[in-house]
Amino acid sequence: MAETEFTSGASCPLHPGFDAVGTCSRCGNFMCRTCGEGGSQAWCPACRQREGVGQAFPLNRENWSVSGLMDLSWDAFKREWVMLCVGVLIFLAGSFAGQVVSQVSSMAGGATGNIVITVLGFFIGIIGSYAIQGGITLGFLRMSMDVLNGRRADLGRMFSQFGKIPTYLGTLFLSFLLMLPLLLLIVVGALGAGLATGAVSWSELMALKDLPPSELDAAVTPLLPGFAVMGFVAFALYVFPGGWLLTPLILMQPELARTESPGAVETLRRCFAYSRGQRLPMIGTVLLGGLLAMASVFLCCVPVIPALGFLQVLMAGLVMALSSGAEEA
Repeated sequence: MAETEFTSGASCPLHPGFDAVGTCSRCGNFMCRTCGEGGSQAWCPACRQREGVGQAFPLNRENWSVSGLMDLSWDAFKREWVMLCVGVLIFLAGSFAGQVVSQVSSMAGGATGNIVITVLGFFIGIIGSYAIQGGITLGFLRMSMDVLNGRRADLGRMFSQFGKIPTYLGTLFLSFLLMLPLLLLIVVGALGAGLATGAVSWSELMALKDLPPSELDAAVTPLLPGFAVMGFVAFALYVFPGGWLLTPLILMQPELARTESPGAVETLRRCFAYSRGQRLPMIGTVLLGGLLAMASVFLCCVPVIPALGFLQVLMAGLVMALSSGAEEA
């Protein structure tokens, strides 16, 4: 809580022996440092008790709903929207820094003229970029969870999760391995659909790789209907079963942020456990959040910052609800 200086006569009504250092953002009553728990609470103890805020997250996997989570996340976002928007700016700056690290590393490797060093520089840049962006993202989610628990948005929390970067990178790698069979299925299914329908032939596809760029456009044009069939099948397989099977992965980052000492395998196991019987409402939550973010882009891009902040709060709330009461095998 941002402390405000009051006159010497202002005292805390709950603790008369202490000077007030701020006011409750809900009722306006004076609060001392004890009431505000050292500045981490925006509401006084009476309001927190009345509304059930700052004590325990009210949603669990038995009573949560998409609309209930949206309402709760929106209320929390409205209370701390300024600092959450500042957090989004820090997040965007971190993402930009990650891209710079990736580009510089790739350019440095390429400047040597050694193919091994070039490839090594490329991968180091990619890993560095994911590390920076991942650390900031986990920090933002951790701050969002504090807000959902009734606390103030502490920007320092955005830099509190960098110790989890090795686990984050390991979890990303395992997620990629989980996606490989799906990617193979999509490629084989799309290619098989194109060949089975006669829209394309294997000889036509093989001939494309030997054509010079000047003749490629003319050769591809007659094959566009076949590529459309293949694209449709690939998209259908990506949505189902792909989207359905991989839905638990959307909980990966919030779960890493929620857990104090996460492990890569354990994190993924928990995400799949949390998703059991909850996939459809999870997809609905993500779609609604994504639609809000997309709508903000069409509104002259200015609302993008608060939309991204709200989306992170929503994702943090989703894992908090689903993890509460989940059966731990």
